Amino acid sequence: MFTHDIYRNVRVRVIVVHRGHMLLHPRCEDRLGRDGYGVLPGGGLEPDETLYEAGEREVREETGLRVKVTSVAFLREWVVPKHVAADQMRAMLKAQGTPAEETRQSDHGYGLEVYLWAELREGESSEAKRGDRRGGVLAEWVPLEKVEHEPLFPTELKALARDLAEGRPPVGAPSFARGFGSPWDEPDWEAFRKC
Repeated sequence: MFTHDIYRNVRVRVIVVHRGHMLLHPRCEDRLGRDGYGVLPGGGLEPDETLYEAGEREVREETGLRVKVTSVAFLREWVVPKHVAADQMRAMLKAQGTPAEETRQSDHGYGLEVYLWAELREGESSEAKRGDRRGGVLAEWVPLEKVEHEPLFPTELKALARDLAEGRPPVGAPSFARGFGSPWDEPDWEAFRKC
């Protein structure tokens, strides 16, 4: 069921690239019985948590790796039923174990995934130490050249991995405006040069 509750509708996914490899959860059977596909570490926000904090926490929980989120890479949104058919959404929710009364109320809604860039923290080993919630399988470092040939969601990650493998710099929004501030505050003059 979609609500106006950000803890259900806003999620983060974290892109970690290290030495020409992208951190991915390996293929796991889809909950709807489709062929398996890889995904990035990520999940939902917790109360009083920023997007950056959620990204760092989710990577730590799912892989055991400590990362530092550096910027927003891109956003992915969907509107039910405009971008996702209501019956598809109900089937997905049912497969995830959502209670029937909530599944029936999923004819309209909004979801947002925020894709974040992150890097391993100073001195952190690149060896995944913990498995994810999809069966405890350890995350893998997949060579950027191979990412485009993997079943992967979202598929835009394949194009992004190709660009990185070919030496194109990552793109995205380099910073967040935090808090309310004042129109007379001094800006962060380097904010958009940090990509």
